[in-house]
Amino acid sequence: MSNRHERRKAAATSRKKLVKLNIDQHLNDMLRRVRAEFERTGEIQSGFECATDGESFHVPANWPNRSAKAAVYAVLRDSFRRRGVNRYLFASEAWVGKTPGLLPSDDPDRSTERVQVIAVERNGPRRYAFAEITRNGGTAILGQWEVTGDIPPGWLFELLEEGHSDRAPKEEPPLPKLSAQDFQSLMYKVPASEAEFRESFEIYDQLGALLEDQINAKSDPQGTFVALESVLRSIVKDMGSPKGVGQFARFLRDHPDKFPMFSTVPDQVPSARHVCSCTATLRRFSCEKREVGHTPSAIFGAFMNMYLYMGSQAIGAVNLADRIENWDPEHQAKLRQVGLRSSFELDDEEGHVFIALAADRYPRGVMGRRNAVGDLFVSRVVALPQDDFATAVDNIKQSGAELILGSEAKELLCKMDQVKGVAPRPDKPNEIWKVQNWGEDEWVNQATAELIFAQAMNVQHVLDPTHLDGIVAGYRVRCAPDGLVLIPSDSDEDIFVAVRIIKELGGVLGEVLGWLRGSEGKLPQFYQKNYWVIPPEALHHDMEELPGKERCAN
Repeated sequence: MSNRHERRKAAATSRKKLVKLNIDQHLNDMLRRVRAEFERTGEIQSGFECATDGESFHVPANWPNRSAKAAVYAVLRDSFRRRGVNRYLFASEAWVGKTPGLLPSDDPDRSTERVQVIAVERNGPRRYAFAEITRNGGTAILGQWEVTGDIPPGWLFELLEEGHSDRAPKEEPPLPKLSAQDFQSLMYKVPASEAEFRESFEIYDQLGALLEDQINAKSDPQGTFVALESVLRSIVKDMGSPKGVGQFARFLRDHPDKFPMFSTVPDQVPSARHVCSCTATLRRFSCEKREVGHTPSAIFGAFMNMYLYMGSQAIGAVNLADRIENWDPEHQAKLRQVGLRSSFELDDEEGHVFIALAADRYPRGVMGRRNAVGDLFVSRVVALPQDDFATAVDNIKQSGAELILGSEAKELLCKMDQVKGVAPRPDKPNEIWKVQNWGEDEWVNQATAELIFAQAMNVQHVLDPTHLDGIVAGYRVRCAPDGLVLIPSDSDEDIFVAVRIIKELGGVLGEVLGWLRGSEGKLPQFYQKNYWVIPPEALHHDMEELPGKERCAN
């Protein structure tokens, strides 16, 4: 028996063992393994260890920054629900801050470094364990574990809560349990027969050898990915735009343990020469397979499998899933229904890039290309990184991209929201308590949130039980137990402040989580059912940068 086979067998046995443990036994086992890893390497690799009724799996937490971390909130929540996760543990290194209102990573006075392990059972107990790190030159020592059920607030503890789900669990078919062989072929089972399935897998092997031996894919992974996508879309078009391409996007999101959520290779601009050469070679390969009698379905399966594998490494599975949905023929058909066309209909080098922005919808915008005769072809909705609309306009002008403003930009945004199924803003203003049908507990928490924010800002605020509109010193304050919730009628220009209420035996405590403009929160990745649910990590946390704060001091 080979060492590789022995390692796989041992890993499978270990996974089955974890499923049978209770939360405290699982936590103790994790603490032992984390300490062993830290003592061996001086660090730990952040990640989730998840247990279902019949399996356990590991999800690396390789998010590169705060915005990426916020993007996985809904992805992991949906994945854990659909895969039937009953318990998860999360281990990472962390800083402990001292300055109220700042994340530890932003706190200049942070002084304590620790390893933390979180354990969460569905409809059950939660545990939080941590140990301080002491560094002396090149030596790192991990202190004793402290374990408590008094958990700190944070979305990492909320991934088994249903929240504002975009799909009810009863409407979802159960995910199949996948064997190792299934994942070798990335679960592609569209071919009509077992023989065609084997045929597709053989082509996949040959395609991998071609990428390694002739194309040198590792030298420019982003360029290789662009070439693969171009040829794959040509195959899809030749097949008559088959239905079901979008299922691969969900497949990526449902298996973050198999596909890295974010890029695993250095970010670089693809080489035009490499893209051109690689595309030509891949097109020849595809034509050769078709000429010797392989079916379009088998060729599609091989290219799609390689596209998922290479793409998740080049741009990450989160972005790849969004990209697949954007070029999916069914999505393109929806665009045409509202009078839009997809930029994926154009040749790779055809057209000139445009960005459409509306001041009252900033930082959201629409990116696409305009062809030689002046027609617009849309790519996707984007969130601009600049702090304000004017700066974004200046930067886009300097970049050389075409800038579309005003009513035309707003119309493009509205049509893109319609295609994505995002509820349009109603003609008549509505309020969150009507949309969510608040009860007595919600009203009490809302009043408490207003008082906590007023105290934090040192402003006078008198509660009016007959008119709790959530406005304090001009800001829209909201209680945010599972993230800041925005509704379609909320103004894009208003500033919303999220406050978390913490009820303890000694009374009620609160924490100002952060703030953002309405337009900053109304992004597709946060839209769930009829709301936008923005996790704390996506908020602005520095209250010193709160726009208009100087008014409160006067």
